[in-house]
Amino acid sequence: MLINRAPIVAKCDRKRILSSWAPYCGHVIPTEFEVEFWKVRYLTSRQFVEKLSKELGVCGVVTGKNYRFGYRAAGDASELVRLCKEFGMEAYIINPVMDMNQDSRNIDSSDSKEQGQVSSTRVRHALSKGDMKYVSELLGRQHRLMMVVNDQDRSTSNKSWVSAPKSCLLNLPPKEGHYENCSLLIDDKNVVPCRVIIDATHVHLELDEDNIFC
Repeated sequence: MLINRAPIVAKCDRKRILSSWAPYCGHVIPTEFEVEFWKVRYLTSRQFVEKLSKELGVCGVVTGKNYRFGYRAAGDASELVRLCKEFGMEAYIINPVMDMNQDSRNIDSSDSKEQGQVSSTRVRHALSKGDMKYVSELLGRQHRLMMVVNDQDRSTSNKSWVSAPKSCLLNLPPKEGHYENCSLLIDDKNVVPCRVIIDATHVHLELDEDNIFC
């Protein structure tokens, strides 16, 4: 059974993240292309690479050394290099970025891929603990929580605070608690210092400036 999990980065915020990679990509902003999983889940390793080359026009592949692909994850990084060469594509295998700040004692050890590297598993774990400093270290940036509030969402506000139900959130929040030194970003322009309080049902923002919503 597939369980829909809230993403770490909201879909509407992914373009901003990709734009920040441009200095490391020859000053070209990467674009994102999604392939529906059901279309590739039963492909063999060879069929998968062939699809990349012939149908999608991929010229090169960059992946980590622990990457697995193909039906039942039959292919590994060395198999990817061999198949890419056969189909005229470049393949670059890179070492994982290791988490040098904390050990893996509290991370799910049942994950065979867990070897101390920076991963979404570690980010989710840090968010579940409310450790925003650690989240920022793992991401290399501050975590941005996105929400869309409609009229029917029963949000409330006055000149110094605003509350909205957690159902408005578009990505994964930290655990319930109080968070200082935050910022409210309105329309990607106005940045307002604030404190964030997350409870079982709502997200509350206490603003350091008045009349924001007046």
